[in-house]
Amino acid sequence: MTQQVQEVQIGSIRAVKNLYNHSTSRSRSSAKWSEIKDSILEERRIKELGQSHFIVRRYSKQKTDDDDYTWTISAIEIKSPTLQSFLDKIFHDYPNPYADDSPYTFFPPYNPLVHRWEAIQHAVKAEGNNDLREELHMFHEEIEPLLTNHISALAEVKRTSLLTFDQLWLVLAPGEFAVSNIGGNTCLFKIVAAKRYNFGDDDYDGDKLDNEKPYWILTIGQIDWNGSQHGFTIGSTKLRYFEGSKLIQKLNYYPFEFTPDHANLREKLLQRGRKFESLRGFHVTNVHGKKFVPTPCGLSVEPIAGRFVVDAHAYYFCQSEVAPKLIDSILEAPGQKNEDDNEDDDEDLCDEDLYDGKEDEDSGKITPAEIEASNDQSQRNEDLKPLTDDECLLAVPRVKGFDLQGKEWCLVNVDDIRDPEWNDHPYDNLVLKEEQKTLLMAFADNQVRNTGFDDFVKHKVAEKSRVPLYMLSAGELGSKPNDLEAGLKRALTCCQLWGAVLLIDEADVFMESRSSNNLIRNELVSIFLRQLEYYQGLLFLTTNRLSTIDPAFRSRVDLILPYHDLDEAARKQVWKNFIRRLPANDVQMNDSDFDELAKTAMNGREIKNLIKTALVLGARDKPLKMNHFNVVLGIRKEVDQLEFGGRD
Repeated sequence: MTQQVQEVQIGSIRAVKNLYNHSTSRSRSSAKWSEIKDSILEERRIKELGQSHFIVRRYSKQKTDDDDYTWTISAIEIKSPTLQSFLDKIFHDYPNPYADDSPYTFFPPYNPLVHRWEAIQHAVKAEGNNDLREELHMFHEEIEPLLTNHISALAEVKRTSLLTFDQLWLVLAPGEFAVSNIGGNTCLFKIVAAKRYNFGDDDYDGDKLDNEKPYWILTIGQIDWNGSQHGFTIGSTKLRYFEGSKLIQKLNYYPFEFTPDHANLREKLLQRGRKFESLRGFHVTNVHGKKFVPTPCGLSVEPIAGRFVVDAHAYYFCQSEVAPKLIDSILEAPGQKNEDDNEDDDEDLCDEDLYDGKEDEDSGKITPAEIEASNDQSQRNEDLKPLTDDECLLAVPRVKGFDLQGKEWCLVNVDDIRDPEWNDHPYDNLVLKEEQKTLLMAFADNQVRNTGFDDFVKHKVAEKSRVPLYMLSAGELGSKPNDLEAGLKRALTCCQLWGAVLLIDEADVFMESRSSNNLIRNELVSIFLRQLEYYQGLLFLTTNRLSTIDPAFRSRVDLILPYHDLDEAARKQVWKNFIRRLPANDVQMNDSDFDELAKTAMNGREIKNLIKTALVLGARDKPLKMNHFNVVLGIRKEVDQLEFGGRD
């Protein structure tokens, strides 16, 4: 409908008209004249322009190549409540589809609309309400011409799997899955945002490798476990500039839909995620593979083979760290800029950023006073609600815990974790009187019931009780008071959390009677006694100097087991126990051979070492026979005569 405008002759109205310039610029060409004097009322009047229309199209003047100006669409505003409700459904899982101060407003190149165009088309076709369908068609007709070029470009990318740097935003849609390989693990991420930074922008933060070229910052999330709940941890990575077209699968991060063998990869990641789900909480496991130890310079990769305790709660608590906060949805993620100053694309997302949990500003070390004042942080408060399939797909590929052999906190790959293999044979082979073994096991069983959960004469009680063994030597604890107190407190805390057996080997220096002429040793003994005062777990101490133990220890020790030199019958049993572990075809020995070996006075460790040496000798002349042992025993006797003047 054509609007009729009544023409008024210039200067025909006999009155004074007041006009007010709301521009702060002194330039006459920038003047903004209005009949309204109040700037607030004027601003409100301008904002109300078009409020009654379904859709408002805003134009701005843009300079052309020939230095002329032309009107171009600068924004599309959706005012219809019906259309706004429709868009709420379309973008229900899309982070930040609108600028913070411009709800239901889209700006070129209309990224959210391009990313959800297929969903919009399907919804328009499926709508059964006639009135709503009319509005949706109007919306569709208004938007489609603005997106045509982008939609065509996206279709070409999907057809060829090739794209340019400028086209990255087409495929990096917030809310969708991206895939990457991090530290040898194929991982899925949920895209939170993709933002381009051009040289000259105020927030451009390029480095030497960028060479003043543009780059993209990709903000992404994964599902992690912080010891009490699972949720999203958010990180970011830089996608550097590249010339020409690039195969989309060559990107460090690219949409999951472009992966080859998509279905099989999804199933593999889902299985790993379900395993991650099952490893929440506290678990004693076996790990054979790699461990990732946090250091000030990043993650140090080292081999691991042995018992490993999976426990994110203890990982943070025992290191006096605040567990990172996780969010329930990427919709809660704040806008993030790249926080890593990396030197190369493969390192854009440091492993520890997502796998170790990037902490909030209030995260960090807990002071001893804070630990004491806390509401017993050693108590677990775990929300183990099931994970959805999508959450399993997004689960981080590593879990946090403690390497019992290396005695350090680290991360391990979920795929390297196996169920623990408990071994009852060491306990069965323990050469003690049967009543002593029964009493020993009774103590262990009682402790396991009360707590819920290589060597005490090599983890025999721990294996029998199906609990972890935390082994320490006097050398590992150190001889300085501060080192001893910190190391012992760390070990006792872990053992109480896990119901573990703690073994301190060669503990003589900490148990020796105090005297007036050795103040440092007295302090060590006092620290040891103080730490043990309220310990509720099962602790084994070994010493070769029973007669020198400080009397204060006797009131704190529940059971003392003297371990005498082996008699001939016991030595024969130890020989048999060790030889029995070897493959039957590799050994050719009879009972009389064991009688002969038992005649030489040795302890269990010496017998074990002698067998190792004989095995080296017999490796070239299998099977292992008595003559191999005779050679090694002969050499041993010669050494004994030289060093000790012979042995009985």
